[in-house]
Amino acid sequence: MLVTAFGAFPGAPRNPSADIVADLERHWRNRFSRVGVKLVTAVLPVVHAIAPLVDALAEREKPDAILHLGLAARRRNLTVETRARNIATTIKPDVRGAFATQRAQNGRAASLRAAWDTTLLVARLRQAGIDAGSSIDAGDYVCNAALWRSLETGAAPAVFVHVPKKSRAAPADIARALAGVLPGMTLRIARRHRTARARAGSI
Repeated sequence: MLVTAFGAFPGAPRNPSADIVADLERHWRNRFSRVGVKLVTAVLPVVHAIAPLVDALAEREKPDAILHLGLAARRRNLTVETRARNIATTIKPDVRGAFATQRAQNGRAASLRAAWDTTLLVARLRQAGIDAGSSIDAGDYVCNAALWRSLETGAAPAVFVHVPKKSRAAPADIARALAGVLPGMTLRIARRHRTARARAGSI
């Protein structure tokens, strides 16, 4: 299970998604390992050229499932993104001061659906005590770009979760909920893909 977060970016000197990943590493790694899931985490820089970084992580770790976390400061609750859109802002600089060079990728689909059961993920987060919902708009910044790249390459089933400001949801509470939800969902995804591969091999 690969869980990524983002660092600071213009307008957000502290990114709570990085705090969530740190808490998962510090307090909940054993929860994953007890059921046979290896947890790998990474904090990515908020750069428009995110695709090579996502690719390198997926190539190195070869995960069964990918969860990207990022900050959406205006959201009031945790939101599971159901799709990535083929769109990028060209007016917002990244943490290095660079700008995206084009609004959309020509010849590509308008959107790509998240590869997890997002309805189930929202339900299980709510059962874990988190105010969670779904969203069809992952924005036009680096969060959306990271999800797009993971879905585009298909290296592993991927989903994106936007977290609100720390004042609206404590990172420690979100980490606790994720630790309760993610191991089982990772095993479910892995079983589904093993079954699909076996069926494909028998045709």
